[in-house]
Formats: sequence, C-alpha cells, structure tokens
Amino acid sequence: MAVSSESLGVTKYQLFCVLAASLSSLNYGWNYGVTNLPGDVITKCAAGPQHTILGLPSCLPTSDATWGLVISAFPIGALAGAISCTHFANAYGRKAVLLYSNVLSILGGLLFGVSVNAPMLLIARFLVGVAQGCANGTFTNYVAEISTPRARNTLGSVIQFSTCIGTMMSQLLALGLTVPPLWRVLFAITGVISLIHMALLTMCVESPKWLVSKDRIDEARNALQRLRKSADCTEEFNTLVNTVHAEMGPNAYTATIYDVVRGKTPDNLRHQLLIAVLGMAFQQLSGISGVSFFSTKLFNSITNAPTHSTKPTLAQILTGMVSTIGTLAALFGIAMAGYFGRRTLLIFSHMAMAISSILISVGSVKGYNVLAIAMVFVFYCVYIVGAGSIPWVFPAEMTPIYAVSAISAVSGSIAYASVFAIGMAFAPLMDVLKGYTFLLFAATNLAASVLFFFLLPETKDKRVTEMIRIHSVGVHNVMKRKYRAELYSEKDKECM
Repeated sequence: MAVSSESLGVTKYQLFCVLAASLSSLNYGWNYGVTNLPGDVITKCAAGPQHTILGLPSCLPTSDATWGLVISAFPIGALAGAISCTHFANAYGRKAVLLYSNVLSILGGLLFGVSVNAPMLLIARFLVGVAQGCANGTFTNYVAEISTPRARNTLGSVIQFSTCIGTMMSQLLALGLTVPPLWRVLFAITGVISLIHMALLTMCVESPKWLVSKDRIDEARNALQRLRKSADCTEEFNTLVNTVHAEMGPNAYTATIYDVVRGKTPDNLRHQLLIAVLGMAFQQLSGISGVSFFSTKLFNSITNAPTHSTKPTLAQILTGMVSTIGTLAALFGIAMAGYFGRRTLLIFSHMAMAISSILISVGSVKGYNVLAIAMVFVFYCVYIVGAGSIPWVFPAEMTPIYAVSAISAVSGSIAYASVFAIGMAFAPLMDVLKGYTFLLFAATNLAASVLFFFLLPETKDKRVTEMIRIHSVGVHNVMKRKYRAELYSEKDKECM
C-alpha cells in the first residue's frame, strides 16, 4: 500500500524543480556581488588610459557618486519588480513569471556588453534588478506550493544557498575578469545564467495550487503526482482542491497590496504582515550590508592595499573567502533546517550577530584586527544560516493563497528598499561613529531576537492551512498555548 504523499520528505523531481527555479536567486547573488571588484578598472581606468577595444571603450570614467547610483540601480529595480509582479504571478502562474522574467535579465546582459557610458550600465542594472525582484518573491511561493510540510523545512533554505553561490561565483571569477574588455563578459554572464534558467524551467511543473485556482484540475493532479513520486496523493489533492477553491477559485477574491496593508482582507492577516515586514527589515538592520562594506575596508587597512589595482589584492582575496565560507554556511543551514525549526534558527542567528557585532566593535576600537576579522567571518556565517533565508519564506508558510503574492511583494519591497537605504547610510554613519558603529547593529539584532521570540510561530512540519487557521487573528503572542499547531494528524504519523 502506497504511503500518504503528505508524509514524504524531499523527492528527486521535487528537488530538481526547486534547484532549477533557484537559479533566479543565484542570478540575484551574482548581480549583488559582481560590482565589488571591477569598480576601479571601470570608473578609474586602473588598467591604463581609456582606449578602444572592438569598438568599445576599455573603461567608463565616472565619479564615485555616479558609480554608487549604478550599483544602487539594482536594488531599486528589484523593488520595482517585487511590487509589479504580484498581478502576473496570480494571473499567469508562478512558473510563467519565473520563466519570462529572465527576458529582462538577458536584455540587461546584452546592454552590459555594449555599454559606452555609465547611464547604459545603470539601465542594465535596473533591468536585471526588476527581473530578480520579480523572480525572488515568486520563487519562495513556488517552493512552498510544491513542497510537502517535511520537505519545505529543507527546501525553503535553498534561496539563500543559491544567493550565496551566485555572490561567491561573481567574486571569484572577478579575480580574473576585471581587466578590459573582460569586465564586460563578467557583467554579461547574468544573461547566460538566465538562458540556462529558462531551459531548466521548461522541464518543471507549474504550481499545483495555482493550477487548481484556475480550475485546471487534471493538470494539477498530474503535477502533484510527479512531485510526489509514487505516493498516494488522493487525500492531499482533495484537501488542496477544497482549500484552494475556498480561497482562490476562478471567481474568488485575490488580495492587492493595498488590501493587505490596510487590513481589507477576509482573514485578519495583520500578524502575518507584521512578521513578514519585520523579518525583512531586521534582515538589513542586522548590519549585513555594513559587514560587506566593513570587511573590505578593514582588510584594506591591515594589508595596506593600493587604492586602485588591476591585480587581486590580499584584501580582495579575503573578501572572496568571506563569500566562499558563507556558501558553506548556507549548506550547513539547509542541513540544520531539517533538525531545527525556522523560529529557533532565526532567533539564534540574530543573537549570534548581536554578540559578533559587539566583538567587531571591540576589535576595531582596541586595534585587535585579528578579532575583528574573525568576527566578520562569524557574523556573515550566522547571518546566512538564519536571517539570510528565513524571512523570505514567512508569507508562503502562514498566509492564505489569495494574499501570498501581495504580502510577498510588500516584504520583498521592504528588503530591497532596506538594501538601498542601509547601503547609502552606512558609510557616513561609520565616518561619524567609527568602530562603535556595530554597537548599533548589536542593539537591532537583540531587539529582533526579543520580538521574534514573542511574535514568530514555528512552522516546521506544520500544514499551511493549520498555520492560517491559528494565526489569522491579528497580532498576538505566539507563546500562548492556544497558538501552537499540531505537527501531523495521527493518520499522517502512522504513514511515517
């Protein structure tokens, strides 16, 4: 007798679909880190006076302020993408949005390759930002909708792992691709990643939940069966149909961003919205963008690296090591997600970052450079394990399907706006506070730990429908017994 599909862990095809879709996050990580090393070669002509190679300028002399705008165009584009794709994900499907958002990345990659001035680079960065902002929020929903409760614990962490791989790849390849005209190739690789992404997605199924919402029942049943291998999907599919038709049938209500922000939804989703927003806000208020900036500055100060260089300096190599170790930490985080819940990992992550921030400040102020450098590595790793990935999956694990896209858009917008704001504010903040800057981040991480202790419920091994039923009651203290969900029904346990 076949086991119930709800008791399954990760199946091969389920893993394939998640990994294929995760190339959107890999591309995000790529574009997040690709500007770190070649900046001086592009803007300061560090490789020599400007000249023409294949009809294109070897460098694009520009001010630091303009280059800062080029870099910032990516999170601003991602913000625009996160807001604008809610409708498309609901109307055309999760897979469709993941697939066709790559067109913008391909166009951006082509524009990178032929740019002759900074405005062209800015437009290219904005285009790929829109693509990744659109795809990232959709990806987390896609993972939650194709996964069983047990598999969701592990697969939900793939977004951060893929992002880390993308960042690591961009920084390691940049060590050999910063000289003209190879920096153009480095930037244009985003288009190649998108082409591979599109090819792999053609072999993946659409979200069964979305198919049911469009009354494409047979397609939904076939998609679910492929995802669940040879397990018996009857009970899960019947529950899926009943739940989705009640929430998001062909004529059912679909929430807009305005609806969820103003509380104009059938269910009281203020708690879900609050923790989604807090998760993304504290992700950046943790100081992660500052750590990225601080690590480069600190490594330069202790290695006496030149201001402009065409060859990799020790500081740049150490920066690459940070991203490499962070990738290993992300892999460790995926493994830990199967043993510890999201609540435990997130609270641990923020507490560990609070302690690391204090020690970074101590090392910086007292001149203990080895301590400061070590704590930069620790800070980055504990961020990856918890705060880096978990806030992305909050909406899909606690929210009715009619509001998932809207709340994901709001939380994603908070994330990208925070990346931009913290990135712009950190340098002047550090000029004023010097080594004491990270004491501020220690305070924000401590505050995050306390708030999540009382507000964040555990979703490990919990059905989404059960989480919605219990927590759609407005803002509340989840430590009270009545807000604790059961793991599985007795029937499910017998099948395990």
